[in-house]
Amino acid sequence: MDMDLFLKKLSSEKIKIYQNNIQYKTISIILDNNEYQITSFRKDLITLGRQAYVSSAESLYQDSLRRDFTVNALYLNRKGHLIDPLGGFNDIMNKELKFIGDPALRIEEDYLRVIRFCRFFATFPNKDISYLLKNKIMKKLTNIRILSNKRMKEEFIKIFMVENFSKSLSVMSELEIDKYILLDKKNEIHEGFKTKNFITLTYIKSFALNIINEEKLDLISVLMPLLYGFGKLESIIYRFELNNKKINFNKFTMRLLSFSHLYDNKILKSKNVREQQINTLKFIWKMRCNIYPNNKTFFKNDKTPFNWYKLALFHIIPLKNIEGIDLCNMKWPTFPINRQQVEDMHMQKDYIQINNLINKAEQFWVNSDFKSSSDEITAFLKKKLGGNYKNDN
Repeated sequence: MDMDLFLKKLSSEKIKIYQNNIQYKTISIILDNNEYQITSFRKDLITLGRQAYVSSAESLYQDSLRRDFTVNALYLNRKGHLIDPLGGFNDIMNKELKFIGDPALRIEEDYLRVIRFCRFFATFPNKDISYLLKNKIMKKLTNIRILSNKRMKEEFIKIFMVENFSKSLSVMSELEIDKYILLDKKNEIHEGFKTKNFITLTYIKSFALNIINEEKLDLISVLMPLLYGFGKLESIIYRFELNNKKINFNKFTMRLLSFSHLYDNKILKSKNVREQQINTLKFIWKMRCNIYPNNKTFFKNDKTPFNWYKLALFHIIPLKNIEGIDLCNMKWPTFPINRQQVEDMHMQKDYIQINNLINKAEQFWVNSDFKSSSDEITAFLKKKLGGNYKNDN
């Protein structure tokens, strides 16, 4: 395909074109808000492990030889007929993931292929990885560190979206790839995943993805600290280029963890699920009072979203208990009175004193298992004020 002629034809149709990767004989077009990559047949002239200099290939077969796995070397002609030069279709049917040619050479061409191998293995896990293949992959691991943050981040976004992504993580651990993912100032090998139990991560993706998206976080910012531990937070922030909101979420979680000793397994001992949920809500309130002792306003108005507490509790409460109380769908109960009602009781418009009253009222309500009515809370506040409250009459 003559790329220049093709670009000219696209321009005449007023199609939006991105030419950022034109040096790789690839362009992107936007149709109906979807991005499509278009490329000509290519062959590699020089490969540097993270980028390549390419030229036009003379045939489809020559183009297929530069790809990573046989399952990624499938083509359709204009009539929609499959062209399979390297037997990739049979490998798909047999659920086998095979490098094209020598795995060591394929990896040297692009070290990201090591990570991609783990991603695709979750879809094609039919056979164990041979000793020979393990050996070839593990000899190339140190070069993973030269991959850009952007490419590493993009690949992990794809990994976490794989249905059986825990298999990808298991393979990373088995091949010790997890020890080369993060970067620090010394750019040294690290100890790898802190946990080898990925059940919690799978649960979070299945049941907490909606609240993660609602809070404008992502699976990387939520799952990576569970994988590596907060001792590696700075490296996670740097490697995956977390924005301020995602950084603040993780720093909040770290603060919450400093009060994890307040957690008592007894709060979830009841056989009644509603009682367990109430005890969990009371525990969250207790944590909030310890993290923000000077915050006396309504809990629901905090800058820290209630969802952040729920996500942070995955670091504290055992998963079996979280499943039992349906934590991800829990809501903070509605407080029966509002600020204006508290202000109307107070003789002076003293902001600090009113906030203190709100805090005491909310604590009273929490201690009653969130059952206190508006009248009961009002009576409690009047008692606290003594005779120093406005008489409704």
